Amino acid sequence: MKTKKSKVNRIVTVAIIALIGYVVVSLFILQADISAYRRQLSSLEEQCRQQELDNQELEEIMNRDSDFDYIVKMAREKLGLAFPDEHIFYDVSGNE
Repeated sequence: MKTKKSKVNRIVTVAIIALIGYVVVSLFILQADISAYRRQLSSLEEQCRQQELDNQELEEIMNRDSDFDYIVKMAREKLGLAFPDEHIFYDVSGNE
């Protein structure tokens, strides 16, 4: 009878040790995941701050430079647009 209890005690002890091992490994994995998510959050917060700065700059440009000359200049430089009756000539000779 004593050997049977001893065998059961060993099985229970091994099961408890295995469970503790599993919990410890899971905690390390979760800690690594948390660290990775914190780094990702930091990166996304930096991108958000940069986007907010870009948005503020664009809003200032919209509010400040609403004159016709500025709009024409940006349309030409950024979008490559021209007036319908305007002729654009390009120097392809390479000489400046």
